[in-house]
Amino acid sequence: MTDRSFLTGLVYRRFLLPLIVMLVMLVQPLRSEESLATVIADGKPWEMFVIKRKVSNILVFRPDGGGTISDSLASIHPTWRAVPGGICIKPQADETERCLDLARTKNGISASQNGKPVWVLRR
Repeated sequence: MTDRSFLTGLVYRRFLLPLIVMLVMLVQPLRSEESLATVIADGKPWEMFVIKRKVSNILVFRPDGGGTISDSLASIHPTWRAVPGGICIKPQADETERCLDLARTKNGISASQNGKPVWVLRR
């Protein structure tokens, strides 16, 4: 019995454990890329710096697909949905949906469209 337990432990340590670690490392990057939209949509406020206008707004997206974007004067209540590599946002019911690519940067989370930066989120 002791030899068998030793052999089982050896197989686990030498083969199964490294295989499990390798699989976890391979799957992890896919999850983080996939989930940037859900990272944003945690119901907590983000500073949203709009590149073209050089202004900051407050963005709050909720997990249910709703949210608020506000500045010091007004607020809108957009809806959003996650897509591979990004997020699609419909600012108001009568407006066209706009899809953006999301990427982590040293400054936060950047949203771009056709390779051009649109806004950056920071906390």
